[in-house]
Amino acid sequence: MSNPLRYNIGDVRLTYSGRHEAMELSKDKVSTFNLRHQEVLNFYGFELAGGTVFVIDDRVNGHSNLGVFRSKQLRQAVILAAALPAAAVVIDGFGALNKVPKDLQTKDLVNRLKRHNDRIAAQVMSEVLQITTETFDLGEEVIIESAITEGVRSKPGVEAGGNPTIAVGALFGKEEHCSRYSHGLTQEVNRLSMGSDVIDGTGKSVEGLHSSLTALFITESNFKRHLPDIYVERWMTAAPFPEFNPRDTDLKEEARIIADACGIKDFSEMTAYFLDRPRHHPAMDQLNGIGVATPFDKDGDLFPALVMGLDGLRFPDGRGLHSMIGEIGGSAEWTVGALPLVWRGGQSLGMLTSQSSLTRKDLSPEELWNERFHYTEEELILLQDARFEQKPFFTVNDLMENPFAGGVSAFCAISDNYFLPHLEGVKIDHEQGLITTNTLMINCLGNIEHWQLSFKCVEGFETTAKKIQSPKSELRNLEKAQIEKQVKDMVNNETDRFRLKHFFINEYYPAIIHTGSKMVVLEKTIESMIDREAFSEHDRDIVKAVVRAAPEWFISAV
Repeated sequence: MSNPLRYNIGDVRLTYSGRHEAMELSKDKVSTFNLRHQEVLNFYGFELAGGTVFVIDDRVNGHSNLGVFRSKQLRQAVILAAALPAAAVVIDGFGALNKVPKDLQTKDLVNRLKRHNDRIAAQVMSEVLQITTETFDLGEEVIIESAITEGVRSKPGVEAGGNPTIAVGALFGKEEHCSRYSHGLTQEVNRLSMGSDVIDGTGKSVEGLHSSLTALFITESNFKRHLPDIYVERWMTAAPFPEFNPRDTDLKEEARIIADACGIKDFSEMTAYFLDRPRHHPAMDQLNGIGVATPFDKDGDLFPALVMGLDGLRFPDGRGLHSMIGEIGGSAEWTVGALPLVWRGGQSLGMLTSQSSLTRKDLSPEELWNERFHYTEEELILLQDARFEQKPFFTVNDLMENPFAGGVSAFCAISDNYFLPHLEGVKIDHEQGLITTNTLMINCLGNIEHWQLSFKCVEGFETTAKKIQSPKSELRNLEKAQIEKQVKDMVNNETDRFRLKHFFINEYYPAIIHTGSKMVVLEKTIESMIDREAFSEHDRDIVKAVVRAAPEWFISAV
């Protein structure tokens, strides 16, 4: 029996009729952009051929200023750090599953393809940030620390965890600053914090489906607390609402709080977005029962937070995209979506849930929902370590020292975005050597812009495609001796050495301890990751080859 209040956004499409005011980049601005970012663009054989910035909202929230992000190079680098990884994924991994016969499409293959796409997105995002931070002049220098990330957690029966990503603690900046980051860093160097989900909707990216994107923010604010990479129940909308304790409320009360904040008098006008998961069916049933529509998608719950409440965004039944009420997803996705939402004037509340309970296969949807807060001892220790035992729910104010410090966020469509239709996926013109990206930018002032940029492959598409691949692509299917030789060759080439180090850190972070500018590799952790099939024996050979070929990167193996 169909339910008119529960619809798949892939079938019941949103339309956008709001502001989308075009400002084409002049030839002078294109030239200036190329000059400003020449090191990054040259690295991949790109130049900007043209672009248009579409203004969606230029109102200022009155709570912030751009701070260090007055630097156009820094602001635009965040956009490049979203756009170029999206292009890389489309060049070397988008829709890869569709090229494999159906009878060979195993769960293991899907996970390997997902890791491939995460790997290349993390690689290019890291490189863009590092190359940019290395080029700043004295007095403009910054160092960026990754504080929030996705991909660390294991999903029993689904993924082994430890996916390639920009791990918590990763640093981007000049070597002399990174080496003394924890001691003796001068005040002239601005410390920035970063949150990222290198691909939101990685499964979609390998299946060639809609609404897959890259995502990151960079802010001047420090983080007061670490948010573990586990599942979070979230309540959010584009209007401020008072904090409430979800343990003391039910879904109807929560829906009324959010409806009142949005000025919605009747639940029949309201929507609450969910991922299509069995754990959510009881909540969706309850909300449908009071008239709230529950649009859903099979993957990806970050982007709805960015555009909810946007004027002119409508489903066919006339309702807007208003909220999330009790939806459960990853903590990184919550944070990377919540901060721009707060910049826009909204509110987001989260609460850590029991991932061990939510990933059980022997429970009904009702049991999954009812046991979402039945923490294991290990999970409870995580909550206590993050200081959430006295206040189990949180907002960005609980995590960050100053959410309205200078900051920029960027989200580039890998595939056509069904939440904001103007954000088309990456388009490649092989014949002309042109790659066009569409990126949503939200800054700390609350401004929202759509950046459409067309990049020319100055040495031809094939050359750029090769430059943008992960170093692991060159090591695939090699025997141990061949890996040793290839890694030595990479270490002895300046560009390949740079790329190899970023790959190594993004890939093997679960088994790395950073100390100063060097690393310690935990060999026992490598073995345990191989045992749970997050790594392979091939990875063991790569790690050993890199440690031998570049001993100056390491202190010792443990």
